[in-house]
Amino acid sequence: MIEKKREEISRETAFNQDEEQKGINYSLNKFRKEREEFAKSFLDMWRKPKVEGVVPLKYKELAALAIVLVQHCKPCIFLHTKICLDIGCTREEILEMAEVAISMGGGIVYEYTGYLLEALDFYKKEEKV
Repeated sequence: MIEKKREEISRETAFNQDEEQKGINYSLNKFRKEREEFAKSFLDMWRKPKVEGVVPLKYKELAALAIVLVQHCKPCIFLHTKICLDIGCTREEILEMAEVAISMGGGIVYEYTGYLLEALDFYKKEEKV
């Protein structure tokens, strides 16, 4: 039996998570069509803080990433890591915000930070393709 290398496992996990998010988005689109009024109300509320305001968008998204780390939501960690990178957050800023999340959430958040690193590496490599 050939043991997979840790890097290969990490890459597979990140790819699978990215694919899982696509599946979640597909199903949520079905929900939006079936429950249009509710979904619109929720999404309007959800999008409101995702614009520039007194607090810059970058900080809002870093805070969202810290929250999903503390909430232990693996698909959300990947999604918000990608958003952070897309809006210009640096790896250093993201990791510093992870430190805040770990300090507030403890050991389990420390463990979930592994997914954050997988996401950072996955989306970094994706840019080079």
